Amino acid sequence: MVSEELGVPLASICMVAGHVWDTIGAQSVGCSAALIARPGNVPLPMDGLPQPQAVAPDLPGVADQLIKLWR
Repeated sequence: MVSEELGVPLASICMVAGHVWDTIGAQSVGCSAALIARPGNVPLPMDGLPQPQAVAPDLPGVADQLIKLWR
């Protein structure tokens, strides 16, 4: 829905979330994803499961990684 409202492809959207299942859902439809990894909420390293492009314990850390990734 966000893609349609903004008129951009899903591949242009990055979901930044505090729950790994939200990143998995976003990536399953074609978005990028970044995870704010708080205690007890980390990526799930399983074969075939999409992994977030950025992972950090706080929003500034995620932002730094995404800036480097898409610079």
